[in-house]
Amino acid sequence: MKTPPFNLDQSIARWRKQMAAAGIKSRDVLDELESHLREDVEQKSRAGMDGKTAFENAVRGIGQPEALRREWAKAGTTNRNIKNMLLRFLGFPMLVSENFTASARETLELGRQEAMGFHHDFIGTEHVLLGLLDAETGVVPRVLEKMGVRRELVRAEIEKIVGAGSQCGNVQALPYTPRVKKSLDLAAREAKILKRPQIGAEHIFLGLVIEGSGVAGLVLKRLGVDAGKACGEIMKELSGQKDINE
Repeated sequence: MKTPPFNLDQSIARWRKQMAAAGIKSRDVLDELESHLREDVEQKSRAGMDGKTAFENAVRGIGQPEALRREWAKAGTTNRNIKNMLLRFLGFPMLVSENFTASARETLELGRQEAMGFHHDFIGTEHVLLGLLDAETGVVPRVLEKMGVRRELVRAEIEKIVGAGSQCGNVQALPYTPRVKKSLDLAAREAKILKRPQIGAEHIFLGLVIEGSGVAGLVLKRLGVDAGKACGEIMKELSGQKDINE
């Protein structure tokens, strides 16, 4: 018997029933998830993946209904908490404005623009590193320049490793890779250790260096940047800033 052609709408309808059966019954939540699901399927299809495989991969990206239900229960019932939980679960960092300095928010926005410039459907550590350097001013560009690392050198190495993707649409909400999310968690930890009220661009850099296994870490190693020395130089700069402020 011939296999019927894949029907995205029917597959999504079945997926919604499965989510509802697992306890995710809010229409707003399901609509939000479906929106991300359809967008992911569309991107994967444009990249050449067949519809059924694209759908299955997109569903795996969202995760199992039971795990999502547990996260939803933790988030509480306010619209903001639910929205933040959904974004975190779908792979976006918690970019709550009061947690990040203006320079950190600029870095992440520049990183998003870099990812789009490479036609990538994700934001990786390499894009965040370029975002740090695109800012031109601040602790990180100054430290890297002292270590002989210039923006054009970093970009050239990144292009060698990852290259450009196929042309994609103007996607505003690109997901962060697991290594970026880990780096941002490490950045938050470093800010806390240093007793800073907000996560700055310099903490994001420390997170990238400490994580070390992403493309950003590889590029810095190729350019001769010693992770320990880089962290030490950042700490010196931050210590100097603290002395001035005090």
